[in-house]
Amino acid sequence: MRVQSLTLVAAGVALLAPAPLPAARPSPPVAVREGNVRAADLLAKVRDCVPVSKGRYRSDARSRAEIPVCGARGAVFWKADMDIDCDGRPGLLCNGRNDPLFSGATAYQQSDGRYLSAETLPYVVVPTPSGIWDYRVHGIRGGSVVAVIYRDRVEYAVVGDTG
Repeated sequence: MRVQSLTLVAAGVALLAPAPLPAARPSPPVAVREGNVRAADLLAKVRDCVPVSKGRYRSDARSRAEIPVCGARGAVFWKADMDIDCDGRPGLLCNGRNDPLFSGATAYQQSDGRYLSAETLPYVVVPTPSGIWDYRVHGIRGGSVVAVIYRDRVEYAVVGDTG
C-alpha cells in the first residue's frame, strides 16, 4: 500500500550498512533507544552528505529529484518520505483488495523461499540499480540490516524490495 505518511513534514532517514541478519528476537518495546544506539548519535554521524549517487531521487512521482544517496564510513544513507510498501506475501491487510498496486512478490525471499510479509517483517525498499546509484556496489544486499530514524526513534528493518 503506497500512501503518504501521516506526518508529511517529518522525514525519515534510512541508514544502510552491510551486515548479516541478527538472530531472531522478539520486537523491543517502542522506545527512543535501541540498545546503546540513539537516534541523535546516528544523525550526528550522517549530518554531512557526501554524495555517492550520480544523481538524485524523487520522493514521489510529481516531486523534483532532490534526494542524493550519501556515504559515510561503512554506510550509505538518504532521506525518505516514509511511504508504506505492502508488497509480498498476502495477508489480512496487505492484499489486492486493500491495495490496488499490490504485488505478491518482493525482490528478496525468506530463507524458506517464500516472499516477505510486510505485515510481519519490517523491510525497506531500496532504489532499483540504475545509472544513478547501485546499492550492490556498496555491499548492500537483500537482508542487510537497516536503521530507520523517524523523529527521535531508531527502528531496525532489512532490505526487502527494490523499486
